[in-house]
Amino acid sequence: MALQLLSEGERDSYSFRRIAEEITALSHYLRDQGVGQGDTVGIVMENHPRWGIAFLAAQSVGARIVPFDIVHTSETLAELVQHAECAFLISSAEQRCKLQEIQERLPQPLPGLLAGGAHGGYGDWDEIVRQGGGKVEFPLVPYRPEDTLLLVYTSGTTGRPKGVMLSYHSLYLTVEAVETAIEVSSADHILSVLPLYHMLALMANFLIPLYLGARVTYLDVLEPQRILKCFRDEEISVFVCVPQFYYLVHRRIFQEVEKAGFAKRFLFRRLFALSRFCNRTLKFNPGRKFFSAIHRNFGALRLFAVGGARFDTDVAFDFETLGFNLAQAYGMTETSAVSTVAYPGMGGLGSVGKPLPHCQLKIDRPNEQGIGEVVMAGEHLMQGYWKNPEATAETLEDGWLHTGDLGYLDGDGFLHITGRKKDVIVLSSGKNIYPEEIEQAYEKKCPFIKEMCVVGIEDTSASEEQEKLHAVIVPDFDYLKSQQVVNAQDMIRYMLETISQQFPPYKRVRSFTIRRDPLPRTTTRKIKRFEVQQEVEAGTAGEAGAPPAAESAQPRDAVEERLFQLIRQTGKTAAVHPGMSLELDCGFDSLERVEFLSTVQETFQVHVSDEAATEILTVQDVADAVRGRLSGEIVDEETPEAAVSWAEILRRPLGEQEEAQIHRLLRRRPITEIVYFISTRLVWLAAKIFFRIRFEGRQHLPRDYPFMICPNHLSFLDGFLLSAGLPLRVIRRLFFLGYSDYFGTPTMSYLGSLIKVVPVDADRHLRQALRLGAHGMSEDLILCVFPEGERSIDGTLKTFRKGPAILAVELGVPVVPVAIGGTYEAWRRGSDKIRLHPVTIRFGPPISARGDGESYDEFNGRLKQAVAELIADGETG
Repeated sequence: MALQLLSEGERDSYSFRRIAEEITALSHYLRDQGVGQGDTVGIVMENHPRWGIAFLAAQSVGARIVPFDIVHTSETLAELVQHAECAFLISSAEQRCKLQEIQERLPQPLPGLLAGGAHGGYGDWDEIVRQGGGKVEFPLVPYRPEDTLLLVYTSGTTGRPKGVMLSYHSLYLTVEAVETAIEVSSADHILSVLPLYHMLALMANFLIPLYLGARVTYLDVLEPQRILKCFRDEEISVFVCVPQFYYLVHRRIFQEVEKAGFAKRFLFRRLFALSRFCNRTLKFNPGRKFFSAIHRNFGALRLFAVGGARFDTDVAFDFETLGFNLAQAYGMTETSAVSTVAYPGMGGLGSVGKPLPHCQLKIDRPNEQGIGEVVMAGEHLMQGYWKNPEATAETLEDGWLHTGDLGYLDGDGFLHITGRKKDVIVLSSGKNIYPEEIEQAYEKKCPFIKEMCVVGIEDTSASEEQEKLHAVIVPDFDYLKSQQVVNAQDMIRYMLETISQQFPPYKRVRSFTIRRDPLPRTTTRKIKRFEVQQEVEAGTAGEAGAPPAAESAQPRDAVEERLFQLIRQTGKTAAVHPGMSLELDCGFDSLERVEFLSTVQETFQVHVSDEAATEILTVQDVADAVRGRLSGEIVDEETPEAAVSWAEILRRPLGEQEEAQIHRLLRRRPITEIVYFISTRLVWLAAKIFFRIRFEGRQHLPRDYPFMICPNHLSFLDGFLLSAGLPLRVIRRLFFLGYSDYFGTPTMSYLGSLIKVVPVDADRHLRQALRLGAHGMSEDLILCVFPEGERSIDGTLKTFRKGPAILAVELGVPVVPVAIGGTYEAWRRGSDKIRLHPVTIRFGPPISARGDGESYDEFNGRLKQAVAELIADGETG
């Protein structure tokens, strides 16, 4: 077997003999149709062994071949067909409709050949093959090395495609050089998922394997699970793909590790560190043995190869540490696909290798870091752009091709690519930003991000005209759901802020937009940045993949009809569609989401647990949850005029689980309270010595109970240092609402129970946490809660969440505002270093909800203002 296609359980295999016979039959047919030397033949076909046969048949008659990108619209393809001066088209039954649309747009239809089904007006591939072509002979027409064989239209990230002319000689040089550099033989089985109309795939998945006599399997999808299954079932030994696929595999491997138990995670990390040490220091790789369970997923695979775009160095080192052999290549269509190669055993991992023998390479106009444009010379370069002398002259200067890529050569002569020249963002400060570097750093550190594109936009918050980095982010919704995260925007914002602290200020992403659809990409999976930039500037970057905002869908049943009414009743949106996200489209924050789901449960008389609610992300999910829990027909009655209020939610009796949690967390434990108080005095002593801590305004703490304490939040130190200044009478009644992730380990969970922390998670148990908080205060306890809900990223006061305001207004309890200063400088978010810095904690006079129907937002505003004034008093005092 030479070539085969796997498609939805079907297998279509071609032996070398069958390929030779079909080439002979088709080449004779093309010659009979008048196609000959100097004519142009276009191929409009998906990946299939017949694609390669069409290519070789057209070559045999001396034609110039144009592989067309079938992702293009029929309008674009028709323009390219005319520009290439095609005399004949070869297509498939799957592309017949597109072929017909192309023909209709041409001045006059072109003759053609159709594979996989007879159709009037076109040659029937199968019938031609049945008739045969006589003795196997090719090429039918001799050619010269300098003759143009290929006319390849670059997909490009900006502008219109340009036709790259490549000769027989340039392609042969590259095939021979790559075959010599990388150990691939006729014994190998190569899997192909990249489109053959791109030069990387044409070389790696067709011309080179055919030259070596290796086998190639074409898979019709780019789905990781299908690819892994194919690795195992077909005993694939070599796989060539673009970086994005490897990033996805890398992420999945490490996500699975994080899901494992503590013992497995600990063992993996120790073995990973040992494998890296052996690779770098002892120069042998034990990764395949250490991580055999991972390698079993990849069957007999022995070589990964990556090309088509810049590859993240850290990911390359991780794959090596895991025991994978990784080859990297660099080139472009204009250089016959491959110009440099780094292969296993050569060194230079993380680079794109050294130039092939026929390639000269240098860095043009390097800056102080040695980074400049990569330029090349050699016989493998294109002959120019078809009918475009201006673009040819701009790209080829004195025999040197300007690639548009930026890079540098290290001390050993290995080439490192840093980004695209046209993609560099130049800030007003003069700093150059390479967006791919920024994107890869954030994507690697934030598992909630599936794709990311960084662009420069005007910073309207700055007093002077400046640019800032803005990210368009496609979340990994599957991973968010698996982690029970329903507030994607908040989670991603928090992660971006935290990760940003590890970068210099000019490299930090300052704002972002959520996008549902994948980012627009070329056939080699490069982001079309120009298109994304236009969307951002037009304000439409977040609309991709969103249901139409102007139209409502018609409800399909009584459940949807009632549900749509409830959503409109919130005033968030007038148009409702089942595909709308409760967060991103309906605009529900975490508290509004609780109110809405409570109203839904009340309306339909169903119960949805907090855990089950984490699976509800869209309007469709709500409808499905209701349908699955309905015990009978929906009573035909009016939709309630008002949503279930927080007053009702807080007043409802506690369930058995809530009662048990209240007893476990908030029961009085006199001995523990005394020990806790003594611990706070020791903390006070240490804080006095190291932070020169000072407390002001403690006389404002009420003598009557219950009440709330609401400080700003700057550091992990805040809760400990605040407690250190509280009197015994407060400590004995004190309990906290704390972020549940901080108390997830057994040790922290035990500590949290000792100091009476009620875990809060905006995604899972927010309703329960507020109900427990309300119940605790009904028992005359004192609640301490940080209204910001998270530590400030820059030391300034952030938005106050409405949870504390809801409790204060509904329960009528006074709130003591507190200003904490100095802990940000002592231990800021995103840092692992504690610094000595004076700390001040200032208590203000209690504020209470007014009796005139004050709203949550109004009280929240007054509370934030009170804390802000205390902070300002401390800064001026």
